[in-house]
Amino acid sequence: MLRSGVERAITTPGLPRDTLEVLEEVLQEVNRMTELVDALLTLARADEGRAELHKEPVDLREIVAEAGETGELLAEQAGVTMDVGTSGAAVVVSVDRSRIRQLILNLVENAVKYTPRGGSVQVRLGQEDGRVTLTVADSGIGIAPGDLPHVFDRFWRADTARTRTGERPGTGLGLAICKWIAEAHGGTIAVTSRPGRGTTFVVSLPGPTDGRTVGPSD
Repeated sequence: MLRSGVERAITTPGLPRDTLEVLEEVLQEVNRMTELVDALLTLARADEGRAELHKEPVDLREIVAEAGETGELLAEQAGVTMDVGTSGAAVVVSVDRSRIRQLILNLVENAVKYTPRGGSVQVRLGQEDGRVTLTVADSGIGIAPGDLPHVFDRFWRADTARTRTGERPGTGLGLAICKWIAEAHGGTIAVTSRPGRGTTFVVSLPGPTDGRTVGPSD
């Protein structure tokens, strides 16, 4: 109700510029609070074992490509180069399409957020030791060694000084949800980082359900 009211108000003809700016700020905050509530509900259901996954055989290249298109829009706005590699044979795995897409988008959004203008983000789909790997790597400012053990903790957020000027901080739940999604699919998620050199997240999932493999992703 609140969001729809603000959205209607923003479209009112002849609004003074300062009023429009205030309404846009309010809408951003409403969206952030909605995202926070959704994330809390997801994790609460997961803790209680009530978060269901609707798995189906899916070619992961499709999900990566879909998420990549959204990521490219974000990257373009931020002045960051996005490179998505999904070439090769189909890789069919049993996953919840919407949850895996959410995982990829969370990682891509984080990568773009912490990469300065002129930097780059790479998304790669591959296979290693019979498992599917999804890698999201950026050339951003990296994560301090002391912070690395906490990146998947709920409500943990990097120092806001690391984000671009004017960006609102996140909910602090995105990476916790990524961890839950990966583990709920029988997978893992890991992170490596070097301050000033960038950060890499690697998601490992059970391999193809029908024996098909992933070709080179470069």
